[in-house]
Amino acid sequence: MSEPATTSNGCFTYLLTFLVAIFGAFMAAGNIAINPLITPSTDIAIYVSLVPSVESFTEAELQYSADVITKRLDGLGFETATVEIIDATIIKIGLPPLDNLDDVVLTLSSRGLLEFVDFSDVPDYAAWTEREILTTGQGDHPISDTAAVNPTTNQPFITVFLGEDVEAASAGLDDQFGQRQVSLTFTELAGNILREYTRTHIRKPLGIVLDGKVLSIPIIQSELGREAVIQGNFTEEETRRLAVQLGGGALPFALVVNVIRGDFGSP
Repeated sequence: MSEPATTSNGCFTYLLTFLVAIFGAFMAAGNIAINPLITPSTDIAIYVSLVPSVESFTEAELQYSADVITKRLDGLGFETATVEIIDATIIKIGLPPLDNLDDVVLTLSSRGLLEFVDFSDVPDYAAWTEREILTTGQGDHPISDTAAVNPTTNQPFITVFLGEDVEAASAGLDDQFGQRQVSLTFTELAGNILREYTRTHIRKPLGIVLDGKVLSIPIIQSELGREAVIQGNFTEEETRRLAVQLGGGALPFALVVNVIRGDFGSP
């Protein structure tokens, strides 16, 4: 089987609107149940081997990546899928037969790093939408070597908090406007952080960043708590993928396909 087409950062092309108290009112949305990205099966027929996209990484980071992949597989409905680390360098995933391998591999391998970033000291903040930026939340593995820093401080942009603080994420459809959306519930700690930040930054811009790319920069209109909705012109697959990634946590770095085998043997 040929290697599926994947991207290094897993970003989608969409216009993101952050609809919560940031815009002054929480939008009542009717979520609908959406089937998993795949149809689960108990037979393991495909082995996918993924390797880190960075040259330097720790054993703990690789183990954490395997744990995140396990959570994403659970979110996709793969209760019998297998995940193991080979030679301290490779994550080997056992999957059942499926038709949309590209979608599944993209969901598992993309970093999925959602950040809420401080843009309050950036005078031309609106011009930063769609740009790649360097943030404090990217840690030891920046998304890009060419990502821009804060023009005011000449330092990485400050991450207010990360999407790994998402307690629950679900894909759905807004009844009023018919747009795909992802509903988020943050942890109590993250909710308190966001509540305090938004309370002290009324009428200031807050960037919504996914895998280093600025998706939107809304203006904070009022205090924000634990509930949020991300809404835009997603496809159904993109909405599911984003919900699975946010619900399972972000990888410390993106992963790339090393090999795919469609038999029952070891790689």
